[in-house]
Amino acid sequence: MNKDIAILNLSGIYKQESFYLQDKSSRFVDLSDISGTNCMCDEMAAKEIMERVFSDGDSQGGIHFIDNGNYHYMSALFLSRVKEPFSLVVLDNHPDMQQPMFDILSCGGWVLDVIQKNPNVRDVHIIGARQDLVKELPEQVRELAQFHETYELPDTGYPLYLSIDKDVMTRDEIVTNWDQGRMGSRELFCLVRELLQRESGSGGHGVIGVDICGECAPEQEGCDLEAAIRGNDEFNGEILRLLAEFLT
Repeated sequence: MNKDIAILNLSGIYKQESFYLQDKSSRFVDLSDISGTNCMCDEMAAKEIMERVFSDGDSQGGIHFIDNGNYHYMSALFLSRVKEPFSLVVLDNHPDMQQPMFDILSCGGWVLDVIQKNPNVRDVHIIGARQDLVKELPEQVRELAQFHETYELPDTGYPLYLSIDKDVMTRDEIVTNWDQGRMGSRELFCLVRELLQRESGSGGHGVIGVDICGECAPEQEGCDLEAAIRGNDEFNGEILRLLAEFLT
């Protein structure tokens, strides 16, 4: 996995956090002025995002922090640049496999978009998704991914792309702008470490990249916003230190 660390500021929340300042090589990419990005991403917005994030025209992978869950579709944009077969592992309280009403990329359907449109994806594993939401998926859609209800190291067969939505975690530990799951931070960190150790080790397939979303919203109600931002900032710093161990 390459050294690229990018902080993609869409809602403005990252201007209230400081975790990325610990690594002087990180890039702060301000995307907050681009319209057509909240929950759904139109073609013009996607083109502008990709031009700004990948301004050198070469890099793929690395570590991307992609704001709150409304922008989880960014993972599909990054994966469109991967030119080799890969395994996708997603930690998320939601399956993100909704069938779109229109042909547009969305935070609720990006996984299905990858499965249907990305020729290089080979297997998809979703860990922590609410079982009621999984059961609501049409059977032919549900069968396109493997769902893991509890802590379980998925059996991947290709280089790994890992996408983490912090809403998979219990709200007692972190606050996001979506309904949340039951995974604890210790469980999440253990799972991520084991995955990366396995895939980056001598017998592994390699790690293509990692992205992290699940911030709280800048003006989120129903919570102690200052404490929520501080908690996300601390978590982001900790996950960045863990991921940095596997950077090349």
